[in-house]
Amino acid sequence: MPDISNPSKFRKLKRCALHANISGLVKAGKPGVLVFDGEMASIRTFLEGARALRYLDFHHVDTQPLPLILNNRVANAKFSLREVAGMHCLVSALDALALKDWFREQMGMSKGS
Repeated sequence: MPDISNPSKFRKLKRCALHANISGLVKAGKPGVLVFDGEMASIRTFLEGARALRYLDFHHVDTQPLPLILNNRVANAKFSLREVAGMHCLVSALDALALKDWFREQMGMSKGS
């Protein structure tokens, strides 16, 4: 996870999300965590932009289709990044989207990890 703490770099990351037409949640700080959705081309564009910011420890963990039954999207489908107060808030938001178990597994937070 990158450290998402530099205000200037964070603004650039948000602009990148808007430009790429992705919707996402971000927990800033150390470690920083991003969870976002969009079309595959949009995701590729966003990842290229994020990598161009040269975060020292940037890891793309997983890409998967969202469940078909999901009516709501990450960050209410608004193109940009919405900051959450902490990991607990991020997990709660993902729980409302039925993505909590997937997230915890990908982050090594599940009991089986």
